[in-house]
Amino acid sequence: MAWWNSIFGNKDEEFSALQENTREEFAGLNFKTAMESHLRWKLRLKSVIDGTSTETLDPAVVASDNQCVLGKWIDSEGTRQFGAYPGFKKVVTAHTHFHKCAGHTLDLAMNGKINEADAELISGDFARASLDVSRHLMRLWREVGIDK
Repeated sequence: MAWWNSIFGNKDEEFSALQENTREEFAGLNFKTAMESHLRWKLRLKSVIDGTSTETLDPAVVASDNQCVLGKWIDSEGTRQFGAYPGFKKVVTAHTHFHKCAGHTLDLAMNGKINEADAELISGDFARASLDVSRHLMRLWREVGIDK
């Protein structure tokens, strides 16, 4: 998947084995769009940290895992179709943690703790949580056989 490799590089054998023609959408979720929207959070938070954001973001809303497309899918069609899969449970846990980390990072930035917020984006809990969401989504995709 060229778009995956363009984001993460070709370092991870687990994901580089996916076929280029793998479907991007399954069970009502556009996989690529969901992943890209979560990856964009880093840019959105960085613009808040840098003072260039034009958005009005609320840390409590950002920390909520049921406001985005992926969260709404998890709470509906995702649970109905994939709730029994162990990989789905990992996606849910990773997604919830991601939003808590994003909300925390935003809170740091809004309270003038710029260095701490920046560290979260680079190598902190937010950075790890962001990668975890992508990894667990990809693993679920493979577990349910969508990449075949």
